[in-house]
Parts: sequence; C-alpha cells; structure tokens
Amino acid sequence: MKIKIDTKILVISDTTSGAYRYQYAFDCVPQIISKLGYTTIIINSEDTDFAKFKQSIKQFMPDLIFCYLQKPLEIIKISGFLKEYHPVPIINWFLEDPNAVVNPSNNINILDATANFDFWFSQDSRMQKFWKTKAAFMPPGFDENVYYDAGLEQRFDVSYIGQLGPRYVTEMYWPYMKELARYGQKAMLCIDRPMGIPLLPKPLEKFIRSQKRRKLFQKFPFWKCGWINPADEKEKCRVINQSKIHFGMVRVRGEWETAFKELLPEYPLDKHGLFYQLKGRVFQAVGGGAMLLNEYCPELEDLFDIGKEIVTFEFGNLKEVREKLSWYLSHDDERERIARAGYERGRKQHTFRSRIKQIFDIIRKSL
Repeated sequence: MKIKIDTKILVISDTTSGAYRYQYAFDCVPQIISKLGYTTIIINSEDTDFAKFKQSIKQFMPDLIFCYLQKPLEIIKISGFLKEYHPVPIINWFLEDPNAVVNPSNNINILDATANFDFWFSQDSRMQKFWKTKAAFMPPGFDENVYYDAGLEQRFDVSYIGQLGPRYVTEMYWPYMKELARYGQKAMLCIDRPMGIPLLPKPLEKFIRSQKRRKLFQKFPFWKCGWINPADEKEKCRVINQSKIHFGMVRVRGEWETAFKELLPEYPLDKHGLFYQLKGRVFQAVGGGAMLLNEYCPELEDLFDIGKEIVTFEFGNLKEVREKLSWYLSHDDERERIARAGYERGRKQHTFRSRIKQIFDIIRKSL
C-alpha cells in the first residue's frame, strides 16, 4: 500500500476508563498522525454505531483506517462492522496484550475478531503467531512533547511509578518496593499505598489505599520514603526528571490468566511460569532523562543496547537489584552516560511519532 503525505486516514479510537487509564496515549496517538501531515479525522468508537461508521467512511473517503482500540468489546464491535462494510484497508495497534486478550467476566476473547482487520500490531512479540490476520510486534512509545529532560535537580536516587494492584500482584512487587524503600526520602514511590508499614489484611489495605483519603495520608510526615500520585503525564515526567534512576517491572498477573491459558495453551510463558508485558513506562523513563533499571525481558534486546543505554535485572534476583542500585548511584559518570545514551535512543526511535512511521513502513511493504 502506498502511504503518501496526501493519504487520508480515518482514526478510530476508544476512550479510556476503568482498567484502561492511559488517556494521554488515547489522545496523543491520533493527534500525532494528524501532526505528521496526513489529512485525518478522528471518531470515538464508543459513540459510533454501524450507520455512523459507514457514513464516516463514505463522506471522508479515507485511504486507510487506523484503529487505536484497546477494549475487547470495542474491538469486537468494529470487527462486526467490518463484516458488513470493509471498503479500505484497516489496521489496529493493540497495547493491552496479554491481559486484555480475554475477558473472563463476560467470557469473550478478541482472537476471532482480529481476522477482519487487514493488519494487527501489538506489544507482545509472543502473540504474533496467534492473531488471525497479518501481525507485527509494535511496542509502546512516548510523546516527546510531554516526556523530555527538563534539566531539573535530581532529588531522588530512585523512583517508581505504577499501581500495586490486588493482593496477589502486590505480593509479587512488594519485595522490590522494599528494596527501593531502603533509600528512604531519597526514593519516590508513586504507588497506591505508603511504604513503612507492612502489608495488612484486606480491609485495612483497602482503607489505606482509599483514593478519597490519599491526599490526607500523603501529608503525614512520617512515611519511610516519598509518596505521591502524579495527576497527569507531565507530573510523572517531573518525577522522572528528578530521579537518578527510574525502576521498572514487566511481570503481570490478573484474573484473566486461567482463561488465557485455556484459550492459548501453546503461548510461551517465561522461565518463571509468568506473563510479562513490555510497559510504556520503559520508554517514558528514558524519554524523561533518568537511567532506567528495568526487569529484563527479551524484547528489550532489540530495542536498546543493554548495559549502554539501559540496565536490566533478572526477575526474582533482589541481590542484583540491590547491587546495581548501589553501584550506579556511586558511579555518577557511568550512570549519567547510560541515561544520556538511553535518552538519545528514545528520542530517535521510541517516540509515538517514530512508532507511527514504523507502522506505516510495515504497511507499505505488507498491504
């Protein structure tokens, strides 16, 4: 397929809510396609029925439909529309695998729905052979207008941004959070509970994680380490800007695991028998100018020069985490060199702008 500057692109995106709380990505990806110079209109799938879908295509007459759909029900809905009306190529960039491939609460999965798309991009390299259409690995990216090195004083030795989630997920992350908390007020943990107190029975955990009480709790002066919850992506970038090292993890768990294994028994788990997900925070961390210390997954080998642009550790090896934190915090020149190399690689190859270009390059060769 030829994609030129006068190519007309209809962008279909769903909104973010509930488990899909990444509004800035839902907003900026369609906007970046437009900023690249393509004639573009954007519609929200959740406000679109078949009649509006068909009418939008007939009136705009796009050369390509670019979907940025993450919710299973929206993917299935648009796939159903395509059975009835499919006049131009349509692709989807899906960033919620493996955890949103199946939804056990309503007993659905998206595999069959992918067959009606002409190309499917997703962040899980192990999923590519299971999609029912042409597919390619395409990891998340970051918006370079939001994530950049602002030159702020690095107040924190280490930071982490993420949710601990339900008890069985928290227990997987907790030993790592305790390692970070060893740095006291030099650690900034943007999580859903304070450090300095052990894990509590469920009713008490629910109490201290309350969104309504969080701002009040965060004013208490005696938490073991820094504890905030950034309101938006700019505030998250500010945390990263102020961090010497940003810490990241990739292993994921959820209620979807059993249903996923039943659906795809041949899907390769890691050597620990776990799922993992290459998270957008990897790219936001390098985009914000911190040195990234991230849990290893094989995909990172193709995206960065490990040891020169980012640093990794093996899941379960807390000693390695402790030693690498200590070493890089005591060797400023090496840490700063890695952070700068990661920053340059990120801005060259891993922005959302770069991802869109990479997607279009693949489409040119494949459709």
